[in-house]
Amino acid sequence: MRISDTQFSQMMLQSLHTNNAGLGEVLQQMSTGKRITKLSDAPIDSIKLLNLSREGSAINQYQDNIQNVKTALSSQEVYLDASNETVKSMRELVLWGANGSMTNEDRAGIISELESLRDSLLSSFNAQDEEGHYLFSGTQTDTPSVSVTGNGYAIDGNADKRVVTVAKGVTMESNLTAQEILDLGGDNVINQIDRMITEFQNPTANFQAEVDSTLAAIDSTLGNILGAMTSIGGRHNNLDLLESSHGENKLFVDKVTGDLEALDYGEASVRLTNYMSALEATQASYVKINDLSLFNRL
Repeated sequence: MRISDTQFSQMMLQSLHTNNAGLGEVLQQMSTGKRITKLSDAPIDSIKLLNLSREGSAINQYQDNIQNVKTALSSQEVYLDASNETVKSMRELVLWGANGSMTNEDRAGIISELESLRDSLLSSFNAQDEEGHYLFSGTQTDTPSVSVTGNGYAIDGNADKRVVTVAKGVTMESNLTAQEILDLGGDNVINQIDRMITEFQNPTANFQAEVDSTLAAIDSTLGNILGAMTSIGGRHNNLDLLESSHGENKLFVDKVTGDLEALDYGEASVRLTNYMSALEATQASYVKINDLSLFNRL
């Protein structure tokens, strides 16, 4: 079988191309530290890596969501704790003011403190986050939770919850609302305190009934606040467990990903040497054989 010059040249060029491509691939692998640089390197492992990448991205998003929910709940917890102390102080002042031995001067002091506590409670439930969103207005975050009307104080916003996905198939409510805490069947403790202040200013025959109503409203509100704070504590515990689980899953995903794509530098070095040797041999052979002619044989 005779091999023409054209066939010989094609064979040499093909060999040079193959060895150059192999050398380039090894150098790229060694520069990136990754065994798989394109899908064709290992199709099955590439698909596995793609799925692992998606899972890792999902875990990262869940972890970000958990941190956001924790931040939101912690902010609300601070204001709820302040509200709890405020309402307890209100209760003490109402009991003190109900004492029949109080002088007008004493009641004036109580009235001033109750007005200050009322404004403090209003401020707590109209608190905003760093972006200016109202914390206790449900999903109507651009609306204050409590507003002043011609008939007293009204609970605005809504009772809807902002739901965040914190794991696959798992959601968490990231807020509590003024409606679920302050609403007392169409009335609220702020209005009741206002009526009590009016009684302290000008006592009427309904004084004791107003005291009883105010204490009942305060106790109901305290119960709601404590229930909300307990709920926040439970959510924090669940979020901590989920965060720990996500952390473990992320470590597993990272380990499997590393095992699949990590380059064996020892094996890569051997391939690099082989490709370089083959390339040098092909180049040397091509030069020598290409220089041969019939006159060399004479």
